[in-house]
Amino acid sequence: MSERYNGALTREQFLFREMRIVAKLRLEGLSDEEIVQKVWEQNLFQYPTEKLLKNKARACVRRLNALEDVPPLTDILANGPASEARLAALVAMMLNSALLAEFMVSVIGEKYRMLDQTLSRKDLSLFFLRLQQQDAGVAGWSDSTVEKIKTVILNCLKETGYIKDVREGVLYPVVLPEPMAQALRSAGLQAFLPAF
Repeated sequence: MSERYNGALTREQFLFREMRIVAKLRLEGLSDEEIVQKVWEQNLFQYPTEKLLKNKARACVRRLNALEDVPPLTDILANGPASEARLAALVAMMLNSALLAEFMVSVIGEKYRMLDQTLSRKDLSLFFLRLQQQDAGVAGWSDSTVEKIKTVILNCLKETGYIKDVREGVLYPVVLPEPMAQALRSAGLQAFLPAF
């Protein structure tokens, strides 16, 4: 990660279906550019227009490359059960976004540690307030950028089973299967484990 925090989450989203496609192509032995080209030429993401194909494919490749030190997660992402594959996609996203990783560990991980089963927009607002106080770059983000990122984070949480609906205010336990947890430990990523 070149910058400590960036707002790329506003345009990239969770991209689970796309990540699965790209992971399968990687396991077939395709290079980064071959993956992007194949996604674009064959419209593998089945987007209505070609406009976003290459950008989304590159985002997926970048996330997938972050999993190089955790090879079992690429296979799980490509071929595993959907619930585990979604967690692998979340780990890839955390590796590509210091902001998401910090939120997952400092907010979700702390709630799990304290046995606090609530999560609301207020938790996200407090997280961003703290970041804005600590980081001049984040402090300079517009309110609309912050709101978009909050929405992306909430969608990630919903897609991976942490929440069903933010209005409900309930944080559900999400357990990382032990082989995945061991793969994170082996890659030196045990700092992520409190988020699961």
